[in-house]
Amino acid sequence: MGVTVAGRITRQLSGCLLGAGMALGGVQAAQTLDDIQWISEEYAPYNYTEDGVPTGISVEVLQHIWERLDIRREVADIRVLPWARGYRIAQDDPNTCLFLTTVTEPRRELFQFVEPVVDVTIAIVGPPLETGQPAIRSIEDLEPLTIGVVRDDIGEHLLHHLGATATVVRTDSPHILVRMLRGGRFDAVAYDSHVTRWNMVREEMDPAEYEDLFVLSHGVMGYACHRDMDPELIDQLQGALDALLADGTVESIIRRYRE
Repeated sequence: MGVTVAGRITRQLSGCLLGAGMALGGVQAAQTLDDIQWISEEYAPYNYTEDGVPTGISVEVLQHIWERLDIRREVADIRVLPWARGYRIAQDDPNTCLFLTTVTEPRRELFQFVEPVVDVTIAIVGPPLETGQPAIRSIEDLEPLTIGVVRDDIGEHLLHHLGATATVVRTDSPHILVRMLRGGRFDAVAYDSHVTRWNMVREEMDPAEYEDLFVLSHGVMGYACHRDMDPELIDQLQGALDALLADGTVESIIRRYRE
């Protein structure tokens, strides 16, 4: 899905005008699908960069959505930011969709979701419990632990929502999270189970040395768009995703990354 040089210049000028509009204190919601700004993060295998280029399950699904709806975008248009920053922008800028984002009831009040893209398990992941250690059967059993999270990620939100009294250490990325786990900076992490193990492999850690000690939530992830975005645009995006789910495209992409 290539674009012309003129198209790139037009989008660059649009981005400058958008920034100026924000500086003046107001941004008009996206009027067309081409106006939407897409923001992501390093959250492999769902979305991440290779040689500076966004890729992953959600990026490939999004490309198919763009193709079905004739949206003039390419992967280079995706802004990859730290999660906490992208999460704030997606709530402030009515032109924005953030992905992938775990769907929860509190977040439905903040965003309009295009979902489901993929299932997700948010778990407490750490070394196996030593002989004699009590099993973790409830959120209260986490109290003696120090748990690492990514700032403003669903793992941190769930710990807070469920009333966990464990000591929580915030980090800025999954790479830092698993490195600190390996270094013994905390006992376990609260994070997506698949993403944790993917990052362990990239950091040359053995995922077999860790296990899901306690599941915080099973759910789905999707594209989280600003709550003031035109519902008709959301409906078009959802319709395209539904078609990709129905014809097996999404399942095929997921299987390729998870095998």
